[in-house]
Amino acid sequence: MQDRTTKQSAYLHTIDLCVLRYCRDTQALEILLNKRDGEPFAGHWALPGIVVNGDVVDLSLEDAVERLRASSKVDMPLAWIEQVGTVGDAFRDPRCWSSSTFYLAIVSDPVPLAEHQVFQPLNEVASASFKLPFDHNRLVAAVQERLLSKSLYSSLPLMFLGNEFSAPEAVSIFSLVLARPVLKTSIRQRLLKMSEAGHLAETGRKKSGDGGRPQATLANLKPTQLYLFDRCFLE
Repeated sequence: MQDRTTKQSAYLHTIDLCVLRYCRDTQALEILLNKRDGEPFAGHWALPGIVVNGDVVDLSLEDAVERLRASSKVDMPLAWIEQVGTVGDAFRDPRCWSSSTFYLAIVSDPVPLAEHQVFQPLNEVASASFKLPFDHNRLVAAVQERLLSKSLYSSLPLMFLGNEFSAPEAVSIFSLVLARPVLKTSIRQRLLKMSEAGHLAETGRKKSGDGGRPQATLANLKPTQLYLFDRCFLE
């Protein structure tokens, strides 16, 4: 029988990334998972994460996040990243008392995946119909809730579309993230406000849209910044 005193004296802190993308083929949001190569839960799909302790070179949480992003567990450019929260208790990790600082991240460009990586539908993971080890399903559910709540009053969903997109694509991504239809006029008004504020500009180009009809595109002039709307979608 394991000595409970020994177990309680140990401690782990991890940085975990919930990297989301918009899959145009399935019209769904997906989350990046990494196959674990060590115990506990070796061979299971889990969130990409790293341990932070006194033996690592990181001088800050930002350093640790960048180390994880650049590692083989992620290894892709991120259009957006923000900290969602920190959780911890004596039960989430079978090894010892542990805590995790976890993040919402978005990737907009298509990226090749390694054999130990996979994108899984976000709804399946957030609802725990696709089981992850530790408390990772709970972390993903919290990230999904953050994405939805912040999308009610900001341009966050546009991060999924990259630096050039059409108005119909904006309608589709807002409707998908908010899990309900969004009026075209409402989105166009928001895009107009962003253009007036210098966040968007017409490109003069068109791309194939619904039914194959060309759609004018907009360029995101401030791709690393969110625009905060003066009204929430629920108002």
